[in-house]
Amino acid sequence: MSSIEGRLRRLEERGARCPECGLTPKEHGRLAVVYQGEPDKGFRGDTSERCGRCGRYLYTVLRVVYEGEEGEGAVADA
Repeated sequence: MSSIEGRLRRLEERGARCPECGLTPKEHGRLAVVYQGEPDKGFRGDTSERCGRCGRYLYTVLRVVYEGEEGEGAVADA
């Protein structure tokens, strides 16, 4: 293992921020909202993109899924 790789590993173990993406080992990536069936709405880009230095995902993906009309499937109290 090179000395640079060892230094990076030790920094990550201490919770230091990656110099490239700015994330710590315990942080999640920036929020990316993706809407089902609406590609022109929400996040545009590669949601599986990783930091080239530390390998962490750069985005936490929220997928918005619609299942029918509003209120459908709700049970009314009798």
